[in-house]
Amino acid sequence: MIFRQRQPCAPLSKFIDGYWLYQDLAVEHTKEKLLPNGAIELIIDLSPMPKKLYDPLDLTRFTTFRRAWISGMQRRYIVIGAERGSSMMGVHFRTGGAAPFFGFPMSELTASVIELDLIWKREVYALRDRLLEEPDIPRKFDILEKFLLAKSRGNLDGDSTVEVALSALRRWPVLPLRELAARIGVSQKKMIARFDSRVGCTPKLAARIFRFQRALEVAYRAKDHDWAALAQHCGYYDQSHFIHEFQEFAGMTAAEYARRRTEYPDYIHLD
Repeated sequence: MIFRQRQPCAPLSKFIDGYWLYQDLAVEHTKEKLLPNGAIELIIDLSPMPKKLYDPLDLTRFTTFRRAWISGMQRRYIVIGAERGSSMMGVHFRTGGAAPFFGFPMSELTASVIELDLIWKREVYALRDRLLEEPDIPRKFDILEKFLLAKSRGNLDGDSTVEVALSALRRWPVLPLRELAARIGVSQKKMIARFDSRVGCTPKLAARIFRFQRALEVAYRAKDHDWAALAQHCGYYDQSHFIHEFQEFAGMTAAEYARRRTEYPDYIHLD
């Protein structure tokens, strides 16, 4: 198995956290639970076999995807297939970073996984063909980055209101939205509308996901877990609130997550 990552060049680095590629996936499990992280992910399949997105409440049911798709901002965990021998490339957008590459509000992708040909038509087939034809991995990344630059159409100025709000919510996700809007100098209604367009969710949901990610990081790294202390450290009202939020986002308790954690904090193997 080959796994590679690359950081984007400026100006894309402001919007994209990184590119990734793996070839000939070597795994023993067949399903993975992907936990919400506030990001939008673009995936290009470099292998012929269809990939599966499972119904999280009934793992006997699934939807298949081929060639390329995009996973919008997720409100809770999703369950995806892990097909041995498959190869893929992907783009991990920063929270709020995908908007310049699409001509519609990001909320239209929220809680969804959508085939990219529905958005980019045959352009995405041409991109995939070029990636398949290029054997050199660094050049594959070059091709992908050049395509994204073209799709942005130079619209890479960002939204300062959203950027400031996201930064504040990452530092302290329990900050009241009315106070946050006042600090930024916009109305609460206007801030929510900008989040809908750029991020794909409300500031309140973004704050909850950031807090959940903070709890994941602590639970992932700690050897001994004091859940009450963790809840207080991460800004939950109390341990009951922490338990409820963790269950909603991860579909499991924090203790189960700690037992089943993998090398990647946002992924849990299901079998």
